Amino acid sequence: MMSSNSSNRPVWNQPESTYPQTGLKVFNSLTKSKVPFVPREGNNVSWYGCGPTVYDAAHMGHACSYVTFDIIRRIMEDYIGYDMSVVMNITDVDDKVILRARQKYLLKQYQDDASLSPEQVVGDVTAAFNEYVNKHFKDFVESRIGKKVATSEDWKEFVAAVDQGKDAAFVASDEKTPMHYNAASTAFWALSVARLHVSEGKARPDEMLTLTNSAEDVLSPWLDRQHGAEVTDQRIFRDLAAFWEKDFFEDMDALNVRRPHVLTRVSEFVDDIVRFVQRIIDNGYAYEVDGSVYFDVGAFDGKNDHFYAKLEPNSKGNSRLLADGEGSLTKEELNKRSLSDFALWKMSKPGEPRWPSPWGEGRPGWHIECSVMASEILGAQIDVHVGGIDLAFPHHDNELCQSEAHFENHQWVNYFMHAGHLNIEGLKMSKSLKNFITIKEALNKYSSRQIRTLFLLSQWNKPLFFDAKSMEEAIVIEKSLSNFFANTTALLREFHLRQSESDARRHTLAPELDLLEALKDAKSQVHSALLDSFDTPTAMRAIQEIVSRTNTYLQRGRDNIDLQIVQTVVEYVSRIMRVFGMSNESSALGWGSSAASSDGQGVADRESILLPVARVLSDFRDVVRELALSGGDKQALLKLCDKIRDSDLPELGVIIDDHGDGRALVKIADPEEIQRDRERQEAEIAQRLLTKQLQAQKAEEKRQGRLAKGKQSPEEMFRTPEMLELYSAWDEHGIPTKDKAGEELTKNKVKKLAKEYDAQKKLHEKYLESLNA
Repeated sequence: MMSSNSSNRPVWNQPESTYPQTGLKVFNSLTKSKVPFVPREGNNVSWYGCGPTVYDAAHMGHACSYVTFDIIRRIMEDYIGYDMSVVMNITDVDDKVILRARQKYLLKQYQDDASLSPEQVVGDVTAAFNEYVNKHFKDFVESRIGKKVATSEDWKEFVAAVDQGKDAAFVASDEKTPMHYNAASTAFWALSVARLHVSEGKARPDEMLTLTNSAEDVLSPWLDRQHGAEVTDQRIFRDLAAFWEKDFFEDMDALNVRRPHVLTRVSEFVDDIVRFVQRIIDNGYAYEVDGSVYFDVGAFDGKNDHFYAKLEPNSKGNSRLLADGEGSLTKEELNKRSLSDFALWKMSKPGEPRWPSPWGEGRPGWHIECSVMASEILGAQIDVHVGGIDLAFPHHDNELCQSEAHFENHQWVNYFMHAGHLNIEGLKMSKSLKNFITIKEALNKYSSRQIRTLFLLSQWNKPLFFDAKSMEEAIVIEKSLSNFFANTTALLREFHLRQSESDARRHTLAPELDLLEALKDAKSQVHSALLDSFDTPTAMRAIQEIVSRTNTYLQRGRDNIDLQIVQTVVEYVSRIMRVFGMSNESSALGWGSSAASSDGQGVADRESILLPVARVLSDFRDVVRELALSGGDKQALLKLCDKIRDSDLPELGVIIDDHGDGRALVKIADPEEIQRDRERQEAEIAQRLLTKQLQAQKAEEKRQGRLAKGKQSPEEMFRTPEMLELYSAWDEHGIPTKDKAGEELTKNKVKKLAKEYDAQKKLHEKYLESLNA
């Protein structure tokens, strides 16, 4: 079957299979529409995902992509039942890795150089600062102050000219301008302090370290331009990449993202990349220039029914995107046949890692790595390729064309799925913009489950806003689910402990039948939603509805409910939450409990679980015994019961919920979540108290203002020096009757002044009352 949704888009071939299909439809970036999902080989699905470029900490933009596709993968594996083969790469050879590794290494070498005097450090940072400013703000420096920045006064003049970095044209000139301005400002103030101390002869070595750290963003590129070519130890690049790869997977584990079945690294596939590139050359789609190899877009596009830029045809020729795709270390080659041509193999310059090739020592281009690693593991055609929407052009489009040029086929990938941007303060979250929140920072504020809830509530291929408001909604929903599981599992635990023989009464009546029907509807809605391109927002609404219906049913009281039916609901909701990756338990109700201890050392032993609770109960017993022996009163005993309920046991993850029937319900929860909830409640109470205090303060200030205004008697209010400039005659109450020229005031004017007089009279009377109060 063949389909195409636009005359300017390539034909997309719908895969066909005799194997029974599931009815799943997915939004395919190749067609910009939902299409039936048909794996190439029966129930087996080949899946390739673009992994991270490991040169810095992973941020919430990465979390958006990896958690989103983890949810989709889990739905396909655990709910629909596909047999998945999941491959992900690690980009450990790349311009960003090379630059960051060199700059970090050179800065450390510079900071450790004991021979550098404070004067020299200040001089170097000054030179780096001036170079940085004149490079990144070149047009504005020239137009606003008419000269290059060379002194502190020049910079201050420039800052004033761009309104402390807030000038609208300045901010809008480039999305990175605010980042560069902040870096320059930070460096300048650190430099100002250091200059002062050097001039006074008070500079200390630790102050120079503070200066170079504060000015890192301006000093590191300067050092790299001076000494980057001297860095020849390949371990410098490998060590940085290995460090951040380990850090990345720590973040993924914390977010409960499943590991891929196969993990590939660029550095491990260089020989395969060389062979892959040679095949493209042999097929007539690439050429060598001065030791580098470029893909020939002109030779490929339109030849043998090939199509370039299948994903984003409107981005063809976009010079900015094309330049970003080539990397910051790659200068525009004059010998390239076309601006659109891109590097498959880059000749290594001094200070870059290198491998042998038929074209001389070099390193892989960025785009080629995914084509090679995916094809080596999954073959000449792939079912699913996933990644962030920012990679669509040129990265993924270049992957497609170079793979199809290598295999001489027309559909290397059948289904391309792109996760939407994560936005913060209206901008895409990005390392290059330095407007990111690291995953670790986010996890210090929110739980992994709360973050995952946010992604479940959003359509996976649409933009998502990460802010306090959106997280608050996620927290409320996650909390409602936690409460549901805590209440129902506690009831079920009690039910199974106290379960007795039949009482010969029918318990499945209209309320129970209604709940079963609601569960049937929820299952149908969830199923339809998940098959409709993984529509998790709709599925979550259905889950919330059945949870709400069950909570309403539970309000009948534990003696008037059928807990077998409740268990059926809880089992289903628990299963869907496991499918969504909200917990890892294979069969437990609710969120379950972590099998591993917090330090990852394995299954917690009975002593570590029971001893803290036993200690609390022992302390409680000691005080109760002491109260009994001393004849203590009931209030002291009740206070002690409140303490164990509200403080001691919650710290261990045990919640005692008092019920109106006199029987408490014992619930188990995560102690950290209990603490977070308590802190959140305390913060809300504190905020309400502060708001109340501010309102009271404002009301008092307003009252005092009225009293101060009422201090003046109404008879005197029109006889002040200012009023004497306006009026010349007054009646017996002190209300003006003539203007300064002796002309009678109009009736309307006198009436207006009389109203002001009456108002002041009331204020003055209240003022006098306050004096006697």
